[in-house]
Amino acid sequence: MKKISQYIPLHLSLFLTVGVLIGYYFLIPIKIALILISISVSTMLLLLLIRKKKPNKNWILQLMSYMTIFLIGAIRISSQHPSQIKKHYSHHVSQENQLVIQIDKKLKPTAYQDKYYAQVIQIDSTPCTGKIVISSNKDSLVKPLKVGEVYTLKTTLQEINKALNPYSFDYSDYLKKQGIIHQLSVTYPELKKVKANQHSLKIYAAKWRSKIQSSLQKYPFDENEMAIINAIILGQRQSISKDLLNSYAGAGAIHILAVSGLHVGILFLLLNFLFKPIERLPKGNYLKTSIIILILWNFALLTGLSGSVVRAVTMFSFIAIGLAMKNQRSPVLHALITSYFFLVLIYPLFLFDVGFQMSYAAVLGIVLLQPEIEKLIPRSRWFFTRKIGQLLSVSIAATIGTLPISLYYFHQFPGLFFVSNVVIIPFIGLIMSIGLLVVFLALLDLLPSFLVDLYGGILHYMNSFIEWIASHESFLFKDISFSIWALLSSYFLISMAYRFWLNKKLPQLTTFLMAILLFQSVLLYEKYQTENSNELVLFHKTKESLIGIKTGRDLTVLHSLDSIQRANTGFINAYQVGLKLSNLETLKTIPNCVDYQHQKILVIDSLGIFQNNSFQPDIIVLRQSPKINLERLLKEQPPKMLIADGSNYKTYVNFWRLTCLKDNIAFHYTGIDGAFVLK
Repeated sequence: MKKISQYIPLHLSLFLTVGVLIGYYFLIPIKIALILISISVSTMLLLLLIRKKKPNKNWILQLMSYMTIFLIGAIRISSQHPSQIKKHYSHHVSQENQLVIQIDKKLKPTAYQDKYYAQVIQIDSTPCTGKIVISSNKDSLVKPLKVGEVYTLKTTLQEINKALNPYSFDYSDYLKKQGIIHQLSVTYPELKKVKANQHSLKIYAAKWRSKIQSSLQKYPFDENEMAIINAIILGQRQSISKDLLNSYAGAGAIHILAVSGLHVGILFLLLNFLFKPIERLPKGNYLKTSIIILILWNFALLTGLSGSVVRAVTMFSFIAIGLAMKNQRSPVLHALITSYFFLVLIYPLFLFDVGFQMSYAAVLGIVLLQPEIEKLIPRSRWFFTRKIGQLLSVSIAATIGTLPISLYYFHQFPGLFFVSNVVIIPFIGLIMSIGLLVVFLALLDLLPSFLVDLYGGILHYMNSFIEWIASHESFLFKDISFSIWALLSSYFLISMAYRFWLNKKLPQLTTFLMAILLFQSVLLYEKYQTENSNELVLFHKTKESLIGIKTGRDLTVLHSLDSIQRANTGFINAYQVGLKLSNLETLKTIPNCVDYQHQKILVIDSLGIFQNNSFQPDIIVLRQSPKINLERLLKEQPPKMLIADGSNYKTYVNFWRLTCLKDNIAFHYTGIDGAFVLK
């Protein structure tokens, strides 16, 4: 068996990944990259001509091929940046534009708003491309927008604000990694529907989903049961309640609700079983594979071609091809690598998708670690206990593969994940199979009541079990700080541990011990950095004032909130977790004078008191919209900087900004510039 380390797509994938990362963060000019590619390809062709005469030049040929793939990755990601797309709408944005948009996807609504992704197909009179986010206040008298519908409106596009507080979730960065840089807030009456030729696969799939949902609504499934059917059969999670979603996340079973590798794998096994008799026909193996791949891609289309489904179907398509060719070289692992290469090559932004990262990490964990973990579990002679052991080993392997990513993004670890997975996963195949039958019979209006009761009961008990698991909050470990360096060093540690486990020799032991030392060093250095650094943070919160003073691992929050409990808001918690702070003290007081790190800070509140100060302030903070003569203040006590927090009226803030600009004084508004940090 050919070693996986010698598998060429693995090498190409590594260089492609580095190229995409470099191209994303540094935006290599396409023309320069194309010139370098031309030089590289020309060099390779020349080396191929003289290869027989000088075989020692093979390493140069290999190096140039890797450089070519690296540059292709950089070009692919750069070519998808709005600034590099000539027809992108962002090149024509003005104060007010006439837009023609097409609804592309319905997102999960909030309590008060509906949200959608939309394609911009025309701006003013110019045909264009590009995607935006649309939000609209809910209106019980208006039906939600449908995928494929085209609307026109006159409006102003808004840039998506970055995260305003340190370590908070950055929604603008999340959307940027999906190619979205603008948003739009509208009311339904502003949207004027346009008749258009709606002929795309996505639109037809959306219509089919709508028809299926309408057919299912005729039957007495409750709200949560219908939400689960939509999630695991149709790939639509928008209707799942926040409480139910949190229960699945707390139980470590959130992957059950996202149509991905698990569901596609079950469908693949089911189809492989159903169409096995076709193998008896001449070339039947290839015919069966073609039918399976066709059905899998139709399933992906039905679920809306989400990233998780596309990558799962791509991977299992390669697995099917590998099995059809009687490939004896671990078709799953090779298919995983090959599908990764083609997916990143075709759509490099997949690389920044958390689901994409976790999906491949989970499958890698299962393929590589599960056989070794299963060997550690005593083999029982009972079929049932053997299967439980196998499921447990799969669950542990997948968790090891995804744990660093989960800690980095979500800062939590569900301790009872193995219980929910061992109980639920064996029934997912049954749930999907019955679900597909229920959908088919509902479309024909032939769904019998006993099947409705049976399926509804299964889903009800599954939800109840998940809620019971999630209720044991003492087993859900939250607020775990995990940096990008901890993430990388932990994967290096897992890799070296696996290498040593397979080959218990001195070189493998040495690298394993070095990996442990590296991981410990990262954690110790981050702890040292936290304990030996201090800073003052003026946070942003609408209508309120919050000042955080970090001293080592302690945080004191001075606030204007009505209750001390409210001071521990989400962004304060994110700040604590991000810096690994252990102690929090909240004080409902904000002094008028603060002396910090040799910087004198004057805080002026709604009372507007600033006369007779005994010091010259370096920084002036305005809060609660004080009615003051700012020009006189700046003349009497000119600071280096003026700061306005989120408690001020925006009209006041705009006036202060213009005044500071005229007097050549730096101005910082937390509502636009983000929290102010003084170290």
